[in-house]
Amino acid sequence: MTLEATLDSLLPSLLEAYGPPGRETGVRSVLRRALRGLGTVTEEPTGNLRLHRPGRGPRLLVMAAMDAPGVIVTRVDGSGLGRVSLIGSGRSAAELIGARIRFEDGRRALVGADRPKAAKDAAELEADQLYFETGFPPKEAAKRFPVGSVGALEDQPSKLGDLWCAANMDNRAGCAALVAALRAARTTGYDLHVIFSAQSDPAARGALTGAFGVDPELAVVVEVAHVDSKETAGIAVGKGPALCLKEEGYVAHPEALALAKRAASAARVTTQWLIRETEGSDARSIRAARAGVPTSLIAIPARRTGGPISLAHTRDIAQTAALVAKLLAGGATKRKGGSR
Repeated sequence: MTLEATLDSLLPSLLEAYGPPGRETGVRSVLRRALRGLGTVTEEPTGNLRLHRPGRGPRLLVMAAMDAPGVIVTRVDGSGLGRVSLIGSGRSAAELIGARIRFEDGRRALVGADRPKAAKDAAELEADQLYFETGFPPKEAAKRFPVGSVGALEDQPSKLGDLWCAANMDNRAGCAALVAALRAARTTGYDLHVIFSAQSDPAARGALTGAFGVDPELAVVVEVAHVDSKETAGIAVGKGPALCLKEEGYVAHPEALALAKRAASAARVTTQWLIRETEGSDARSIRAARAGVPTSLIAIPARRTGGPISLAHTRDIAQTAALVAKLLAGGATKRKGGSR
């Protein structure tokens, strides 16, 4: 099966899976099926899903986050409207207006917001102004949606020409690319540890515990980077994966960056450079784990449309998978000290 065929069959099920931070059960279930025969799979207490493929080379950690931003119910008011708090920092409150929310047991709700006093205030909407419609009277709504219930954006992925359109693109596209790479690279020159991390949005918690447990000598993070004319000038959707030089809490390590560049050249994949100031990824926690880990970040460019939908080019996802597959198939001389 080609990389494109693998992605086309796997990505929709990952996008549709239930998986807000700390509740990644649905994504883990899809990934467990997809990883059969590719290595030993275990689940960590944090919620991470880890695959180990033993080898004689250096310990390489490759990571992609499973979760996507969600909401938690804080109360149901006297009118039957539910109030929520956001889980994860990936979206502003205004972006969620009109989104459909699905809870783990299948219950659904529709997000709205209290009307701002002035139109100019809409862009600065606070989370406490959000509510969700349940379709039930107050007492019934309170029973069906108790405080503490966790919801995720209900995704209905579709294709628009060469673009995948979905709510949970970040970072299910990274998970799909990593699985496709593992299928393409059946042998590796590394002692390979792959972690699909939980709770990435709330401060990269799964990445922190996962990296501590592996104690890798090298690490690679596969992520989605949202294209923004102000924050990520110079990268574009459809022009290949981006190699990150700098983001919040992270600066690329030269050794790990060179590894990604060599893999891109070997895979004949054109790359872009990513520099962003305000967004972060799991790379920051891995880079600082234990004594420090040389870490590179490979990002799939995605365009956010201003609502609960992101757009990513099929070719960018496939080329990310090809780059990572070439990296896995290679190897490196075991590190002999030096700066981490």
